[in-house]
Parts: sequence; C-alpha cells; structure tokens
Amino acid sequence: MSTFPDGLFQYGGQPVGSALAASPWSIVRFVDYDNGNDANDGKSPERAKSTIQSAVTASGRGDVIYVRPRAYVVGTGFSRYTEEVTTVLMQSNLSIIGTVNTPNPEYGVRWKHATDTTGYCLINIAPALHLENIGFFAEGAAGAMSILNNGTTDTQRGTDGTTITNCVVKGASILVRSGGDGFTVQNTRFHCAYNGTVAAIDYSCSANPGRRLLIRNCEWQDGNGTTSSGPCITIAAPLTELLIRDCYFGQLPTGDVYIATAGANYGLIANCFFNHDDLDTDAEITLGTGVTAVGCFDKAGIATTA
Repeated sequence: MSTFPDGLFQYGGQPVGSALAASPWSIVRFVDYDNGNDANDGKSPERAKSTIQSAVTASGRGDVIYVRPRAYVVGTGFSRYTEEVTTVLMQSNLSIIGTVNTPNPEYGVRWKHATDTTGYCLINIAPALHLENIGFFAEGAAGAMSILNNGTTDTQRGTDGTTITNCVVKGASILVRSGGDGFTVQNTRFHCAYNGTVAAIDYSCSANPGRRLLIRNCEWQDGNGTTSSGPCITIAAPLTELLIRDCYFGQLPTGDVYIATAGANYGLIANCFFNHDDLDTDAEITLGTGVTAVGCFDKAGIATTA
C-alpha cells in the first residue's frame, strides 16, 4: 500500500524516517533546493519547493515535509540550506524530515542560519513539531533552534510535545523558552563549541513551569577539537519529571559542568557515561531537589549513585 497520500511509496525501497506513521489526513510536501522552485506546490518530488520555509508556510496541522540533501561539491563538501525558518501556532503536529540514506544525519540535510551571525535556523512556536534526520550547522548564530512557549498567554506552545530525533547540532544550542510539557530530544549528537557560555540544551522555565523533559540516547562531543564553554545541559526552575538516560558525555566543558539541574525538582539521570576521571555529583553534575543520579559511570568505571 502507498505510504503517501499522492500515491508515492518510499525512496529506494526503504521507508523514509517516520513516513509509515504519517496520518492519512496529512499533506506531504517535498523540498529540493537544487531542483525545486518555491512557486511549486511541493506535493511531489517533481513539483518540489526550493526552501524549507516555503514548504512550512504552505503546510498546516499534521502535515509532513521531506527535505532532500543538497548536492556534494568537490572541495567544499555538502551544500547547505541557509535560511531562518519560523512556524506558526496552527501548524501543530508538523513534521520536517531529512531524506537521508545514511543513518548519520551530519552527511545528509545540512541546515544553517542565513547570515550565521544572529538568530536561529528554526524558531518554533507550534506544538508537537517533529524534527528528524537533520544536521543543524549554526556556528556563528545565536542557536540552532529557539523553541518557544509562553504558558497561559497561549500564543506560543512550541515545547509541548515537540520531538527532535536522529539529528546533529553543531556549533550552536537548542534554546527552550519556556517550560511546557513533554519536550523530547533523542538519538541526537551535539558538537558545541562556538556559542559562548550557553549550554547545548538550554531549558528555561522561568515564565512557565515545565514537566516531562526527556533526553535519551544522545551524545556530546567537542566542536572541531574545541571544548565547549557552556554545560552540556542546563535547566532553570521550575521543572518536574526530568529524565536523562542512556547518554554519552565525551567532552568535559570549560567550567567542569556536564549537567546543571539545579532548577529541576524531581527527576532521574540514569545509565549515562561521563568522560571524567572522577565524577562528582556536587561539581560535574549539579542535582536539583529530588533529582537522583543512578547507574552512571566515569572513566574509572565507577558507578555513581546520589
């Protein structure tokens, strides 16, 4: 049976990302910078749009956008999408998925900010956004993503149910402002070393309480041989039901802090590895009230329980 409303099945005999889970009510659009045109409707590869923003603007609730990697150029590598993309509130459950044949998204869809000096590759205020198989390269920008939620005002709900999976974030951060329910980052790799003291995942709940933040199966590495100057993860209060599990922290940031959870109230850090000679939950990990670290290991193979 077809996996797309317009009769397409799949690329190369294999399902693409979350295509098989797409709703039958979804409109599927395609982005191909090198061959597309924003005047197209984007509803087939032959009628692909050229930019991600054009496809997002044309999309509504529950729609799916597939983005084709740009061409490889000898001497410079894979070309990048260079744009700042913004969602709107009524685009709930929107999916943006890179169509890569390799499980390594760093060598597929590459997305950077248009000017690489300020702003973000993506500004999301729509609830339940799904991002998959995308490499974010934003070395000089303010961040890779700004995920916005303003709580009771209810005009920004970008953190509620949003999922980032199988992505690469290089040289910039995911900034979450503020709180919300059910934000998830999974199977994602971070190379962060260009953005001052901002954490790779900077989650703030200052104006809106947060709950059920899930970070799993992620890894933190250096950025082109340069140590990050901010923590890997930092959380500002109040957040409840935090879960960080099965992660690898391979590069100790300047300041010797991997995870700063002082703003979290009740949560768990479990089954993580930290590339440190002697991990200390009072220093390299700062635990908020009711946050527990169990089954975590340092370089010496010593399990930490706090």
